[in-house]
Amino acid sequence: MMEQEAKSVDGAEAAHLALKDGGAGLITGVPGYPINRLFSILQDDGEMRAQWQFNEKIAYEMAVGASVMGGRAAVISKHVGVNVMADPLITSATHGLGAGVVVIAGDDVGALQSQNEQDSRWYGKLAEIPVYDPSTPGDLYDAIIGGFELSESISAPVLIRVTNEVFGEKGAISRKKPSVPHKKLDKAIWGYTMYGKRQKYLRDGWNYAAMEAERSQLNRVEKRGPVGIISSGHASALASKVATSLGLSHLSIGLVNPFPSMLVNDFLAGLEYVLVCEEASPFIEEQLSLPRVKGRLTGHLPRAGPLDEASIRSAIENIDSIGFYQDIRPETLASRGYAVGRCEGCPYGPVYEAIKSLGVPVSGDMGCSILAANPPHSMLDVACSLGSAVSTACGFGQKGIAMIGDFAILHTGLQALVNARLNGHEALVVVFANREAAMTGGQALPDIAGLLKDIFKEDCIIQKSASLSQEKVRSDLEKLLMAPGLKLYVITASCPPGHKYTRIKA
Repeated sequence: MMEQEAKSVDGAEAAHLALKDGGAGLITGVPGYPINRLFSILQDDGEMRAQWQFNEKIAYEMAVGASVMGGRAAVISKHVGVNVMADPLITSATHGLGAGVVVIAGDDVGALQSQNEQDSRWYGKLAEIPVYDPSTPGDLYDAIIGGFELSESISAPVLIRVTNEVFGEKGAISRKKPSVPHKKLDKAIWGYTMYGKRQKYLRDGWNYAAMEAERSQLNRVEKRGPVGIISSGHASALASKVATSLGLSHLSIGLVNPFPSMLVNDFLAGLEYVLVCEEASPFIEEQLSLPRVKGRLTGHLPRAGPLDEASIRSAIENIDSIGFYQDIRPETLASRGYAVGRCEGCPYGPVYEAIKSLGVPVSGDMGCSILAANPPHSMLDVACSLGSAVSTACGFGQKGIAMIGDFAILHTGLQALVNARLNGHEALVVVFANREAAMTGGQALPDIAGLLKDIFKEDCIIQKSASLSQEKVRSDLEKLLMAPGLKLYVITASCPPGHKYTRIKA
C-alpha cells in the first residue's frame, strides 16, 4: 500500500478511514456500546455499504459470503455479540476464506453498559485466529489495514479488540492507498477432510500468523532499566506515560495472538521484575508464569475493571511486595450511589406495575426489561442475555412472565417463541413493541406486532399502551396466566422524543 497524507483523528474516525482505505466492500454489525458511534460514521459515509443486522451470527455470515466471492468485509460488534457469532467465526478459520475479513469487537471495560466485562482477546485462543489490541488511533488504523492483509494471507478472520477509550482518543494516522484486487475462496479446500482442513490451516495459516506476531510493527520495545512493563490496548497508553516518567523498560504488544513468545522472552531477559498492564483480564499475564511477573493475578493491580496511571504507579512502587488487591469488594448499587430507571415519560409504566403486582416469576433480558430489576420495581428474577427472556421463562417449572422487547425478539427471541409453541411450554410473553432498539442507540425497527399475530393467531393479543391502565393490564395478564400454553401480550408504543434513562438514588 502507498502512503497518503498524515492527519490527526480520534479512534472511531481512524477505524472509519481504515475500513475505507482497506477496501471493505461490506460492513455489517449489531447495535451496542461502545461501537454505535463508529457505525453511525460509516453509515453517514455515502460511499460505504454499512448496515445493521438483527444479530451477530447473521452479520458474520454475510461477511463470509462477501469474502468467498472476493470482497473484503468487516463485522462490528460489542464484546458480548462475539458470543453470538462464535459458531461461524470459529468454523470459518478451518473452512477458509477468500478476501480479508476483520471483526472489530468493542469491549466494555468496567461493564458500564453491558451484562459483563468479558475480554474479546480470549476468542483468539478459542478460534485460533489473530487478535490485534491497538492502543492509539494510529495503531487502530494500521491494525485494520494489516488485519485485512493478514486475513488474506492465512485465509482466516482477524479480530481487532477496541475499547471506548481507544475510540475516543485522538492521534495521528498515516493513510494508505488501497491494494486491489482481493482473492476469492480457493475451492481446493473441499478436497480435504474436516481434520485435514485444520491441519492445513495450522501448518500454513497459523504458523504464518505466529511469525507475523513476532515481527509486527505494532509491537514496540523500549529498554531502560531493570524493571519493566508489558502492556496492550488502552493500558499501553497509560503504561507508556508511567514507564517514561520512571525510566522503566516497556514492551507494548499490538498483535497479542498468536502470542509473540520470542519477543517477550527477549524483553524479559535481564529484568528483575515485570508488571503486566492490560484490560480487563490477565490474558497476557496468564501466559507468563514466572515469579518476577506481577499484575492482576498477583494482586498488584485490581483483578477486574479499568486501569489508571495511579494504580500502575502504585504497583511499580510495590513491585517487590505481596500484592495488595487480594480483598475484592464487589461494587453494589449502594456503593455506586444510583440505579438506572426507565426514561421519563416511558409509556410502559403501568405494564411494569401490573406485572409486579401479580407475584409470579419474571424473566427479562438485556433490553429495557432489565430495568425491572432496579428500584422502584425490583421484580426481575433473571436476565441473562439479549433475547433470553422467553427461553428462561419456559424453564421456570410454573407459568411465569417473560418481558422482552421487539429488538430482542428479532435478535434471538423469535426462535425461542417458535420452540415454546412446538414443545408446549407454559409461558406468558409480554412484548414491548416500541419499534426501536432503545437500549442500544435508538435504531429504528420494523413493526413486529402483525408478524407475531400471523404466527401465533388467537394466542397473541395486541394492545396500544395509550389505552391501557394498570388495572386493565393486570386483568388481561391474569386471564392469560390462567389459560394453558404459550400466550403473547404485545403492547405497541413509542418512546418519548429524546428519551434518556433516569438515575435513581440507591
